[in-house]
Amino acid sequence: MKFLNKVKSVRSLTGYRVELVFDDGYTAELDLEPVRNRGPVFEPLRDPAFFAQVAVAAWGVIFWPNDADIDSDVLRFWCEQGRVCSREATNDYFEQALSQAATSGKVNV
Repeated sequence: MKFLNKVKSVRSLTGYRVELVFDDGYTAELDLEPVRNRGPVFEPLRDPAFFAQVAVAAWGVIFWPNDADIDSDVLRFWCEQGRVCSREATNDYFEQALSQAATSGKVNV
């Protein structure tokens, strides 16, 4: 996976799905329904009208009016997996990727 991704645009679709376009042209749809249960900051996303207010911040992450946000590298990883992954799977992936980068001295940006 390429790191230092930035979301260029986001579009709210039906339900809790979004269409994401990244700065390298990669485009994917992702169902973010599982995110709504990941802590108090994401609880307002249970309201479909609030969820639909998703936007892209200047630094390339997606966010909502209550300042809940999701990192663009995490979004890219989830898109490439075809689903929102568990916290454990997401953390394991990034820990492994960072360890490999530290060992090789290379980060795929």
